[in-house]
Amino acid sequence: MSEHDSSPRGDPLESLLRDAAPAAFAPGFGERVRARVAAERAQALPHALEKHFLRIVPLAAAAALLLATYNWWGARGTTASALDAALNLPQVTIASAYSSSSLFGTAAGGTETP
Repeated sequence: MSEHDSSPRGDPLESLLRDAAPAAFAPGFGERVRARVAAERAQALPHALEKHFLRIVPLAAAAALLLATYNWWGARGTTASALDAALNLPQVTIASAYSSSSLFGTAAGGTETP
């Protein structure tokens, strides 16, 4: 116990504050608080996703544009279109797609020399 609790006469300011404090909350207070907390919790995830989306998307777009420019600059004389150069995709044919080296990662000869 503190020394204020042990004093028999008490502090007049303390007694005024104690008398002015409400004895209980208004009816329905708990339900209103639970509803407000549930509403805030329901909106917390979309708000956080929107905030991070707005921060990350401009950086990702700038990085994609920089990478496309770098690819185009490196392959600008070797491909037929600027889009192919920017995407830097390899030329794929049906034969190369179904070759054993693309499927299994081995050489076309089948045998490896040490």
